[in-house]
Amino acid sequence: MTAAFLVIDKPAGITSHDVVAAVRAVTGIKKVGHTGTLDPFATGVLPLALGPATRLIEFLDEGLKVYDATVQLGSATDTGDFTGEVVAEVPVPDLDDDRIDEVLEQFLGEQGQRPPMYSAIKVKGKPLYKYARKGEIIEVAERRITVYDLAVVERAEGMLRLNIRCSRGTYARVLADDIATALGTRGHLTALERPRSGPFFLEDALSMPALAELVAPGSGRPWEDVLLTRRKGGERVAWRPRDEVRAGLAPWLKSPLEALSHLPMVDVTESVAKRIRSGGAPPPPPRAVEGGGRFVAALGDELVAVFERSERGVRSLKVIPPAE
Repeated sequence: MTAAFLVIDKPAGITSHDVVAAVRAVTGIKKVGHTGTLDPFATGVLPLALGPATRLIEFLDEGLKVYDATVQLGSATDTGDFTGEVVAEVPVPDLDDDRIDEVLEQFLGEQGQRPPMYSAIKVKGKPLYKYARKGEIIEVAERRITVYDLAVVERAEGMLRLNIRCSRGTYARVLADDIATALGTRGHLTALERPRSGPFFLEDALSMPALAELVAPGSGRPWEDVLLTRRKGGERVAWRPRDEVRAGLAPWLKSPLEALSHLPMVDVTESVAKRIRSGGAPPPPPRAVEGGGRFVAALGDELVAVFERSERGVRSLKVIPPAE
């Protein structure tokens, strides 16, 4: 399998793992991984790494995340979203645009944020949400995050819709309640969409209905019946052969070189690429790469390897096999 990235527009109501499992099943690709989960109620950009691209996830520049978050003011839930139980109800004060803008400005920049109990962060090998479901409270250290921009997209009585531009690791659920608290009330999310995750954008994403049509053209069945019934044990819909499905996905795939375009690149010849893949000496780094810097080697449009420059020279971090 050629290394590639596929961006899925995740719908509400399923987990990120459900999406991974569906893509793995319909393509026959054993190695499929996501670059960062979305909550089941959330929608939007879910980047998937296919085949050898799973080895490149750590090198992606996903430092910028963009969210479209709808905040219900007046109540907080144990999960931070509408799927949880209400744990606090506080009247919503009269708010004008100036007061909202003043509070939003307070949340810009680097800051500490404590991850919510209902999250996938693991403690002693177990996700926090499993402790939370048993009523166990685990102390988790604050993490450093950065909020680059906050803007009001829509405002109604008891509701704020915000555009959030933030760093990786930011929990919009926590930010929503913190902002509501600063406004003199409490809050939780009623909707969350991620239109961007690093180099991956919603306009380049494949929807699950479109994937279902590619897998079972003309079936006339809902995408859930096409893509999820095998997992749930329901009536199976006939799928196209997996090689045809993989070929049909080609227009939606992003190459490793595109995904790692933030890294400097050095072009190599076919003989040098073969040498690198055989464990031979790496190529000289681009002049702009200083100590600790990373760069990639490319043979035409094909990624060969990721390297890092250090005081001791250049070392190989990941070597990608040639395309099939």
